[in-house]
Amino acid sequence: MRDHLRFYQHRWFKVWIALIVLSFSLIAMMQAAGNQAVLPAAFFYGAAAGPFALLLAIHDRIHIATSVPPMTLMGMFLFGGGVALLLGGYFDALFISAKNSTSILRVGWIEEPAKLVPPLAVALTGRHLTKAAGVALGLSCATGFAIMESMAYAWKSVANHDGAVGAGTVLLLRGLSTPFSHLVWTGLVCAVAFGAWQARGRAVLTVPIVVAFVTAAMLHSLSDGLLILDIPRPARLLFLVVAVASYWLFHRATRDMKPAPMPEPSRA
Repeated sequence: MRDHLRFYQHRWFKVWIALIVLSFSLIAMMQAAGNQAVLPAAFFYGAAAGPFALLLAIHDRIHIATSVPPMTLMGMFLFGGGVALLLGGYFDALFISAKNSTSILRVGWIEEPAKLVPPLAVALTGRHLTKAAGVALGLSCATGFAIMESMAYAWKSVANHDGAVGAGTVLLLRGLSTPFSHLVWTGLVCAVAFGAWQARGRAVLTVPIVVAFVTAAMLHSLSDGLLILDIPRPARLLFLVVAVASYWLFHRATRDMKPAPMPEPSRA
């Protein structure tokens, strides 16, 4: 319990603070010096703060980063996240007529499959079919997707004449919420799917995987609906319930995962 109360001593919290401070420092410098060339960097650091902090917290708990080669994780972050954004962005435009309409409730059924395509493509090759690897791949893809989506919202805020400070506020709010949404929804499905595939030795569709996917899609749509639709303000607080439930389900799906033993240093 005391360790939870001293969360500020953990690496994930220090990383989150450092990235947030760097983001707002770049925005402040831009405001003072008028150098708008630093805006992309400011938006990246702000968008990455929350997701990177959660990734570090999860790795410190179960050491998932050691389950997949670093270059594979980097590729999943850069290209997997980009492919997910490409697919999600296209079908969002196709099936969501207006962000503030009830069609926003389709978002979970669009973006969740989009984020699962890259990890599934890796699974179909027969490589990295362990639960730890699946969670690492899913979180990497979701992180790339979430960061690029948050940066898009920041640029949209600038285009709407809210200014860089307004965009920074958008990034701060999304940085607080994204780790309990995009990352854990994809992580939940990958934990269930790759856990089943590890046991069977191949990628197959099972009832638990379908249930996990439907749950993630519903939570995603409900989360966006609570934030965007015209509903009473008190009802918006249910967003926090959805966020907590999302993280709890992810944590429950990964609670059986133990830290992988670290390799012993080689002796000369």
